[in-house]
Amino acid sequence: MQWGQIKTLFILSFLILDLFLLQQFLTKQEEAQVGTLQDSMFDESPAENNVEISGDVPEEAPEVSFLIASLSDFSESQLDGIRDLTDQEAQVFNENLLVSTLDEPVDIEDDEEEITEVVGEYVPFISQYSYWGWNEQRDKILFFQTTNTRTVYYNSGGVLMVDVEDGQMTGYQLTQLREDEDDSGDERELLEPIDVIDILYEDQVITTGDEVTEMKIGYYSAATFDPTQVFAPIWKITVNGEEDLFVNAVTGEGRMLDIDEDEFIEATTEYFMDVMDENGEDIITNEEADEEENDDESSSDEEEEE
Repeated sequence: MQWGQIKTLFILSFLILDLFLLQQFLTKQEEAQVGTLQDSMFDESPAENNVEISGDVPEEAPEVSFLIASLSDFSESQLDGIRDLTDQEAQVFNENLLVSTLDEPVDIEDDEEEITEVVGEYVPFISQYSYWGWNEQRDKILFFQTTNTRTVYYNSGGVLMVDVEDGQMTGYQLTQLREDEDDSGDERELLEPIDVIDILYEDQVITTGDEVTEMKIGYYSAATFDPTQVFAPIWKITVNGEEDLFVNAVTGEGRMLDIDEDEFIEATTEYFMDVMDENGEDIITNEEADEEENDDESSSDEEEEE
């Protein structure tokens, strides 16, 4: 009788142990499934199946350092080039702001290639700037300076603003930045392109059916009027081939930049006017070169008449 009770007790014990082990197995299996699901949700891009991404969009972020640059005075060779400018009245204020008025307005077409060609006939150092766009409300055509093949966006220290009246170029203002070679800046890990697209999609800045047609890394500094500035890498995202958005490219930031072009043009114009007012008595001009050229032409005409 005692042996039978002991045997029954062993059977019940093993049964309880089996149930316990089964419960542990099922719990671990469930945790593994939840972990796999969370991993797949984390890896999945919210925008990937809803937004079209052009083949021009890079798959990975490039390695880019911060840029440290200062408003640059024109070099002697550049000043010589400015003195030799013709068909315009060119003045340099404070040795770093070139302001020019054309002798005669020049027709200009609403085409990037033609605009760049026409502007390049009158503006020195045009190769250092890239065409941005024509703001018809402000009658300005904007070119932004490039450094290390990357564009510095919306900075008064590295901009070419072309004046337009009735479809004609009438003058321009130009400043330039100089990179600080003694300090290369801090390298930071940048947001990958798909992460930036996800941020815009989740914030409903872009929506289902939109196409991201281009993404480029450039530079931007909010301290646009400071003598020396630290420029952070930013993503310029073009949506549907027409709208440009800017996102801080540094990992951990990922915020959209609120840039108003009209405000930039107005603030930059006021800044240029202040520089001109404060340095009106100490300017460098090309008038002497023009006078010498006119004198040479007059002399030549007189010699031909004789």
